Amino acid sequence: MKKMIANLASREKRVAVLENGVLRKLEIMPPQKRSTVGNIYLGKVTKVLPGMDAVFIDYGAEKNGFLHRDEIPSFQLTKKSDGKASIGQFVRQGEKLLVQVTRDETGTKGAKLTGLIEFSTESLVYIHGIDYVGVSKKFKNDDLQKQWRETAMLHKNPDEGLIVRTSMENESESVFLDRLTGLRELHKGLEVKAASLKAPSLLHERDAYLDMIISEMSGTATGELAIDDFEAYRELKKWIQENRKEWEISHVSGTRNIFSEWNVEAQVEKMAKKIVWLDNGGYLIFEETEAFTVIDVNSGKFTGKVEKEATLFAVNQAAAKEVARQLRLRNISGIILIDFINMDQSRHKQEIIEIVKKEAVRDEKRIQVIGFTELGILQMTRKRTSPSLSEMTTVPCPVCSGSGKIESPETVAFRLERELLEHRKTDDEAVWVEVSKAVADVLLGEKESYRPALEELIAKKIFLSFIPGLTNAYSIKRFGSIQEIGRAFE
Repeated sequence: MKKMIANLASREKRVAVLENGVLRKLEIMPPQKRSTVGNIYLGKVTKVLPGMDAVFIDYGAEKNGFLHRDEIPSFQLTKKSDGKASIGQFVRQGEKLLVQVTRDETGTKGAKLTGLIEFSTESLVYIHGIDYVGVSKKFKNDDLQKQWRETAMLHKNPDEGLIVRTSMENESESVFLDRLTGLRELHKGLEVKAASLKAPSLLHERDAYLDMIISEMSGTATGELAIDDFEAYRELKKWIQENRKEWEISHVSGTRNIFSEWNVEAQVEKMAKKIVWLDNGGYLIFEETEAFTVIDVNSGKFTGKVEKEATLFAVNQAAAKEVARQLRLRNISGIILIDFINMDQSRHKQEIIEIVKKEAVRDEKRIQVIGFTELGILQMTRKRTSPSLSEMTTVPCPVCSGSGKIESPETVAFRLERELLEHRKTDDEAVWVEVSKAVADVLLGEKESYRPALEELIAKKIFLSFIPGLTNAYSIKRFGSIQEIGRAFE
């Protein structure tokens, strides 16, 4: 049974989705990193890029957004069959445009934008700026599917796109028209509002927390929701009643953390770790970079009771299922490379691919499984629309700059030695160096056995003071006479 735990009472919003007590999805939204996907802005074209068929848009964020020609209404409504018209025919620098965010800023890249403004309800999606009609493929009745396509074509305007969702299948045409009219009025209201504002301006802000919860409830007939924010509880209870859902909703009050109360906090804490243990004793190692993510599969403590190939295949089977779960939990997107334990039989590789594809069906992000390379690495992609969990909740280490490694004491000590040697011919009698203890131990040797030789080599007496902490570093503070440097230590 699906359960949702919504921790909305504090500034950092968190929503957890569990199935049979196991965490399947987690959304963490710090206030300073709140997703802007779905937000609508009045933006201004700052630069036209003919070579990329795109423009940069100032929509009020730190980085300008990226808008491709294919996402511009004037192109969609007048494009020729070859689709090769230059972007300069449809937009110019300095022009104001309504834009919607489809992918958040990630790393050094600005947000991805569209000029095809979209409003969604559970039963109907309205897109302004494109001539299109789509009907859900999940309709059980083919005749009704055809009927709804004809109905949508009949009532839409030439500059409108409509997608009829599954929940509209058994509704009446009057309900369809009411919802279509409401969505049209939303868009018209935006245009009126934009006419009175300067660019850049925020026109519509999506309520990401409630939208995410409603989206989860829409996809399942029944479930349980526990929430610690009373206003959100009232709004969601009203939605459940209006949409005739069988979800049970409860408001949790009190001082205890709702995630702790529902035994979710411990599962959340594990997601910050690079290593993920499998139930059979194998484990995964996650390495995220800006370009791609590498996942290494290891047999660990699992030895198995059958032949080697079967043992390795069993580890890989468990790993394939857990990888799919972790990608969704950690919101890892882009290019993903999985280094499964090498298998000799090609049918086993194909079965691993099928497991990943089957698990990917549960993911709301589009996943494409490419296949195994000659080196036995499975290639796949997951559509990126927002930063990963690690990007949302961590910052680069100020010591290692995000590499996960720092220079060894030996490397730093020998660099200091070379720098001191550059001053060996100066008239100064002494030098004061501030240094970390580990670097000092290498520089002067065990029990400072190398100190006499080094001082003779640089022709100076060495005075040391120590930098606290684990960083391997040094700083040459001062050169001077022995008396001058000595007084600094008194």
